[in-house]
Amino acid sequence: MKKLFTVALFLIGASYFFAQNTIEYGGLNWYLDYDQAKEVAKKENKPIIILFTGSDWCPPCKALKKEVLPNEVFKKEVANAVLVLADFPRRKAIPEEQLQKNRQLATLFLGRSGLPTMISVDWRTNEILRKISGYNFYKHDVRPHVNFVKFSVIAFKEK
Repeated sequence: MKKLFTVALFLIGASYFFAQNTIEYGGLNWYLDYDQAKEVAKKENKPIIILFTGSDWCPPCKALKKEVLPNEVFKKEVANAVLVLADFPRRKAIPEEQLQKNRQLATLFLGRSGLPTMISVDWRTNEILRKISGYNFYKHDVRPHVNFVKFSVIAFKEK
């Protein structure tokens, strides 16, 4: 009985820890910590997809959140990846530690690309598999992002 209580307490603590490092954004759950996402990706053998966004100031970013992320076809494809959110808001404050993590990810993967940008990463090598920048919110076409995820997963599995 004591062992069962200890296991239950550990599971509750672990779920609390993981819950603290994820966020719901656009109807999906995103990790805020790349290293934590990397551990999950390793366990599940999935690629990582990082979304670089300016959630409170960037019109294409806002449209992507509203039109692409909650799309059922997109959600189906993205279930085959581990998601990381790197947000760079201007009006709302985020903890300095999180901002530093986001800046490190941008240095490693974003380069000179604008926002929004999605990058798929092979957690085994930190190699960029694919990249898609921008969102044309005049067309309301989610297919480029669906295909980005689909082909990212295929590229990961072929390695």
